[in-house]
Amino acid sequence: MKPQLTLQTPLQLPHQEISNYLDQLWIAEKNDNSGANTFTLMVWQPAWLEQCLVQSGLIHGPITGNLSPEIIKVAKKFILDQGLPHTTSLNSDELLNLLKEKLSNNDFEDFRGQFFESSISKLNPRRLITLAPTINNNYGLKTYVSAYCPLSETSGQQSICGDLVVIRGDSNSINHKGLKIIDELTVKDLPNWLWWNGSLDESPEIFDYFSNHGLRLIIDSALGSPNRSLKVLDQLRKSNKAINDLNWVRLKSWRESLAMIFDPPSRRPILEHITDIDIDIVGDHMLQALFLVSWISDKLDWNFATFKRENESIKIEFDRKNGEKISTSINPLPLGIPSIHLGQVIGLRLISKISEVQKNNTCIILGCESVECMRLEAGGMADMQLIEQVVPNYFSSSEFDVSNLLESSRGKTSPLFENTIKIALEIFNGSV
Repeated sequence: MKPQLTLQTPLQLPHQEISNYLDQLWIAEKNDNSGANTFTLMVWQPAWLEQCLVQSGLIHGPITGNLSPEIIKVAKKFILDQGLPHTTSLNSDELLNLLKEKLSNNDFEDFRGQFFESSISKLNPRRLITLAPTINNNYGLKTYVSAYCPLSETSGQQSICGDLVVIRGDSNSINHKGLKIIDELTVKDLPNWLWWNGSLDESPEIFDYFSNHGLRLIIDSALGSPNRSLKVLDQLRKSNKAINDLNWVRLKSWRESLAMIFDPPSRRPILEHITDIDIDIVGDHMLQALFLVSWISDKLDWNFATFKRENESIKIEFDRKNGEKISTSINPLPLGIPSIHLGQVIGLRLISKISEVQKNNTCIILGCESVECMRLEAGGMADMQLIEQVVPNYFSSSEFDVSNLLESSRGKTSPLFENTIKIALEIFNGSV
């Protein structure tokens, strides 16, 4: 964690007084530091899993809002001990509903919004506003404010300061009272971001409030149902909102690895004769795989034809410009341990048939580990030319991925992702 000098402990104030208090704070400090000239980050930070684990006594508090290794370990063990399917997500309703049966009525320290993860702290946000909904209903709205200065690691360099605001209460209180102070707290003439660090299925009225206020949005479609997530993405795309999806960001290594395979000009003809694509995923959340196949079809100028479900798999067919068919299959696989990110791609196989002679054809396999590569090699692929690569399966925290997006300062949706959204929605709406 980057060293941080807190100018004051978090101070509970009536929300009507926060804006004036912060103005006075920076007026008092203006001779030395007038605050960072960077951006405002608003965070929807429910941390339902952590709240449940703390209140059920499975982990010790305080509640921080970060998905720590302890939370991951304890939640996975609870899933296995309760006999839930191994594909159960750490953010699933099934898990949370079981944990809610064990909740106590005790109060626990709640530090959400009071500290930065270091990858975000180093960007020196001007203002961080955290909406911290409580799992307990009938929890009145409380607001806190504090100021901070990351300590410079360079001698003589002036610190760049910012402030923290926390709005805590049940979802109803935040919706009816908390949102009224947001406009007053945004710093004029600076970029404003919203990180929706929760499911897109929850509190849609609060999400819609933010999406209608011109903010740059960071979401994670792996945390919402495919139907709701695609609907949100399409609405934001049509309204020209800046969209950043962590579920898309986590595909970067797969897209880069696949592109590198076809960098040599000698391999380009393979692309013109792809006939089959198989994508293996963890669990049954299809969106990341749908993004991947949509991106491939966009780059190769295929047209979507049909979508259907066969048992647990999803079959998608495309047409090439010359009328040839490309068959795609998305295959959910049960793993031995619960998944952090439901629907994560773990394997990809492309078959290109350029000739009637089997040995002249090509099978390309990408896997997150060698075991997955060997699984995809099965099925009579050994007599083809085999191109195989293991994709690095780095696990990065959501905070780290968000910091990379903030650092890039992308004020618009990536054109690649925008095209991917359009194709993914066309495929999803074409299901039969």
